[in-house]
Amino acid sequence: MSEAPVLDHSCDGIEELDNPLPRWWLYLFYLSIVFSLGYAVYYPSLWFWPGTSGWTQEKQWATSTVARTAVAAAAEVNLGELAAKPETVEAGRKLFSSNCASCHGNNAEGKIGPCLTDSEWKFGSEDKNILETIRKGRPGGMPAWGSFLKPDQVTTVAAYVHSIGNTTGPKGAPK
Repeated sequence: MSEAPVLDHSCDGIEELDNPLPRWWLYLFYLSIVFSLGYAVYYPSLWFWPGTSGWTQEKQWATSTVARTAVAAAAEVNLGELAAKPETVEAGRKLFSSNCASCHGNNAEGKIGPCLTDSEWKFGSEDKNILETIRKGRPGGMPAWGSFLKPDQVTTVAAYVHSIGNTTGPKGAPK
């Protein structure tokens, strides 16, 4: 292997060799150019080019708006009907035990969090209030579970909470 030619300049006694770039580096560079050209053709990339994918930010916005509408429609769920289904209540009980029991107690009798079996609820016991409390949380310690649980899991836990609500008198005394 021959030595690379020395360039005709030096700095502080250091001479620079005219070595070629490694082949893998050149191939990666050329691949990135091909990828960027393909990306520019597929997606809208210039003010006059709509792209071949059909993607637009307006369609993206509409998609996310549809998702928000679906969440809003989930708020209109009738928890009484869901609470009448034993399989839904059992699934909600399991989710409650694994996520909520540490604050509300295993039987929702109240520990750090309030009792959920009585009829006195600070933020209301209507379906929309229960769903909003679980989804968005409340000040003073109730976390927002809407970002941790799937929408159907939130609805299932809400159906369970609805089913156990108003089953004891004030301060947890049996009715």
